[in-house]
Amino acid sequence: MVEEVVAAAVWAVSNLVYFDLRRKGVRGFSRFLAFWMGNPTTWVSLFVVQEGSQPVFEPPPDDEALLLQEVRQDRLLRERSEGPRPIDESDHEAVTREL
Repeated sequence: MVEEVVAAAVWAVSNLVYFDLRRKGVRGFSRFLAFWMGNPTTWVSLFVVQEGSQPVFEPPPDDEALLLQEVRQDRLLRERSEGPRPIDESDHEAVTREL
């Protein structure tokens, strides 16, 4: 009884793994092993699922420089609106001249 349950679980997981690896277009020993452990259903996935059919999404561009510029502009505007500060409390070293 336990063997049958374990075998069914291994069969189901290997079919899902093979399906996902084929959809992603990944090749290798793990895909081969999942194919043979999931027989005979993996033959259906072999003909139904297109190789590499999952779309590839590119991550959004990194905007660290733009964010740093906005922080510096905000700090500069805040300093100008508060009025002059004593030299010992000022953090003018953090604000660059190009802003």
